[in-house]
Amino acid sequence: MQWQQDGELARADLDALVHALQQVECDHNSAELQRLGQIDPPLRLEASA
Repeated sequence: MQWQQDGELARADLDALVHALQQVECDHNSAELQRLGQIDPPLRLEASA
């Protein structure tokens, strides 16, 4: 696994890490890992008037 220039893991590396952790965790933690592994779209900051 390698960190990208922006300090994030590459998507494929993140998927591999989450998958490996899911294999050793209980069902509840596995579901939470899957949720955390999903990438949300970046938040848009609205310009204040």
